[in-house]
Amino acid sequence: MKAAVIGAGAIGAFYGAALANAGVNTSFIARGKTLSAIRKHGLRLVGNTELTLEVPATDNSADIGNVDVVLMCTKTFQVAEAARTYLPALMSSHTLVVTTQNGVTAPRELSAIIGSEHVAPGVCREWVKIVEPGLIMDLGGPRMIEISTIDNSPNTIITELRDAFRKAGLTSPDVDDITTTLWRKMCSVVPQGACGAVLDVPLGDLLTDYRDLFSRCIDETVQVARAHGAQLTTDFVDKNLAALAGQDPASTTSFQRDILAGRPSEYAAQVGAVPGLGDHVGVDTPINDVIAAVLGRREAANRA
Repeated sequence: MKAAVIGAGAIGAFYGAALANAGVNTSFIARGKTLSAIRKHGLRLVGNTELTLEVPATDNSADIGNVDVVLMCTKTFQVAEAARTYLPALMSSHTLVVTTQNGVTAPRELSAIIGSEHVAPGVCREWVKIVEPGLIMDLGGPRMIEISTIDNSPNTIITELRDAFRKAGLTSPDVDDITTTLWRKMCSVVPQGACGAVLDVPLGDLLTDYRDLFSRCIDETVQVARAHGAQLTTDFVDKNLAALAGQDPASTTSFQRDILAGRPSEYAAQVGAVPGLGDHVGVDTPINDVIAAVLGRREAANRA
């Protein structure tokens, strides 16, 4: 199998390094300081994964050519541009492009560009962050990636990809319902980032001082998810809060960090998407409406 990774940030570096370490022919598309760092020092992971790999890296996908699978590891607001810039040289008739972004919009956006038959939604479950270009800290977590075709149909490339991740020591289970899998993560990560950003507090405060607001925000997102076909259990909110209680109380999401630091963020695909997704299926989301309005102003100012 031949693979390409678009974006060598935290997610792209971690999962791409796993493929390369498992023996998959893996090339990375990066730019600027990240590209220079990988070429000079290799791709470096520290923390729960200690690894340095000499990997092919380029800013021109024509240098790589056709591949079997692409990991799309950009921010959500970069997916369309990256697809149009890099995928023409990478794709053949059988190529699959795995989305790795939080939320449910990236697979739909990518399908409109390359066709749903080439899109494999993915859900990443590991806490990683960029220390500096080309150097990634693995903070721990389930070490998991869940991947399927959009219609959950069997696919030999996905089977081979799951096997490669398993060989690298990651968990990559069979997925029966990718819609539910995508929404399950969205209902956990997006409310945390939204409430954490609007209040400027870490997870521990959301679980204590602001628990009621946080719970209601999660519940609204769950109601939207169910209306879109996600099979979420009736006790999802309680179980999600219990799971979050086992994480570092000082933790924040990447969306929260980006928007509060004045950087362009994934607002449009995360809390900014919830009101519209609710309207589409007739579900009111008053908590998310207010948070989206407040953070939308901040996002606009950050991009001005």
